[in-house]
Amino acid sequence: MTSPKKSVTSKIKARSELLFVAVWVFVLCSVFGYLFEVTVSLITVGYSKGHQGILYLPMTPIYGFGFWLMLILLDRIKKLNLWLQYLICVVAGGTFEIICGLIQIYLLNSRSWNYTGYPLNIIGLTTVPYAMMWGLLGFLFMRSWTFLRRQLMKLMNPTTLLITKTVLVFLIADGILSTAICIRASERANGVAAHSIVDEWMDVYFPDSLIKDQWPGMKFK
Repeated sequence: MTSPKKSVTSKIKARSELLFVAVWVFVLCSVFGYLFEVTVSLITVGYSKGHQGILYLPMTPIYGFGFWLMLILLDRIKKLNLWLQYLICVVAGGTFEIICGLIQIYLLNSRSWNYTGYPLNIIGLTTVPYAMMWGLLGFLFMRSWTFLRRQLMKLMNPTTLLITKTVLVFLIADGILSTAICIRASERANGVAAHSIVDEWMDVYFPDSLIKDQWPGMKFK
């Protein structure tokens, strides 16, 4: 019979492993997404700007969240045939991109991408080719997950766990700040005056010129 002390220790270890894996999957996939989009832009249009999804880190968080989604799906579809797994990844990835776009439009009053006019676009928030790309990336990620998780766990120790928690705090802070300044930028675009000290602080230190430089493709409602 397992002693209560061992049970608690096991739970703490399991939670620590989950935290470690979740944070680094998010970080690594977000950085991969940033580098992927920069590379595609350089190849297709010859320049790249505005792919950084948060203020201070070279990351595109939609990829981090997207690959979290693929991990959630993994246990549910891993016994299906490979083509069906890929198709599910296509539908999940495309739907996820649409949902993220709708959240930004209706909650943050802004828009970072618009595929209206692109062939096979779906309400301007994704396209069939992009959904297929999501499907391919998700499928490859799932197929390599056992190896990737094994490599991650080799790096886990008290020091790297502390680093992980520090990174998580910084990510949350950067995400909150990035969201807040985007909301305030939308308010300025619609003529809403500052109504708090925080608004005034953001107007001074995160003006429209910074927003335009950081996210040149972002449009405000």
